[in-house]
Amino acid sequence: MLRSTQDYLDVFARFKQKENIEAVERLLSTQTHLESFERSQLGTLCCETAEEAKTLIPSLATKIPDQDLQELLDEITKLRTFVE
Repeated sequence: MLRSTQDYLDVFARFKQKENIEAVERLLSTQTHLESFERSQLGTLCCETAEEAKTLIPSLATKIPDQDLQELLDEITKLRTFVE
């Protein structure tokens, strides 16, 4: 049984380790051609494909090629960890 808000955060957080969160922040901070809200959304939505990301964040369509976006999303995915 979950006892506190922190317990809920621990269960539902997409990134479980502080080091991974910091790595995602560093990775996204290199994308200076993107607006801060776009970088933030990429970090929180955790899209799996470039098409999905561009559907959810339409402003990306003219800012980053699909291949580059997919590589970025793949790097973010590598940093995610899941509770089994």
